Amino acid sequence: MGMTIYHRIICFFLFSFLGYLLECVVLSYENKRPVINRGFGHGPFCIIYGFGAMGAMILLKPLSDNLILLYIATTLMATTMELITARMMIKLFGSFWWDYSRKPFNYKGIICLESSVAWGFLGIFYFRFLDGFVSQMAGVVPEGLERMVALSLLAFYIADFIYTMRLQLKSSCDEDDATMIGRLKVY
Repeated sequence: MGMTIYHRIICFFLFSFLGYLLECVVLSYENKRPVINRGFGHGPFCIIYGFGAMGAMILLKPLSDNLILLYIATTLMATTMELITARMMIKLFGSFWWDYSRKPFNYKGIICLESSVAWGFLGIFYFRFLDGFVSQMAGVVPEGLERMVALSLLAFYIADFIYTMRLQLKSSCDEDDATMIGRLKVY
């Protein structure tokens, strides 16, 4: 039986939620204090993980039986996504939401070797375990409620995104241009 679009949307948000949890755990460990706000919006989602998971399923599925090629492709795909996302955020807001500048082998604090290596392992974990697990979790939603749950998640995220975007753009515009030159805010 094929997945419905609603099942895929629920999977997308489950991956985004798991990415949010991963970010919170890793950063809480690194900072030695709880970090609980890792998404762009106010909800518990890092949608780059949802896009990464869906992109991996579409683009990297043919490589899933070859661990070496899968590792390399996942590393390249995730690192590229991180770079593009940071560039878009810098262009829109003058900032991005992470900072690798203290890590060795980093590029402008946006990407670093340590994270790229980790993305490769996460890709293998995704294809060996996580994809099936998330699909099963999404399958817990009764078929008659799939549509309502998926559309509710979308509506919540769209509203949260618009609200957060307006706040961020207002914040960016409120700052004096002279103070923003040469400065990068990292959240």
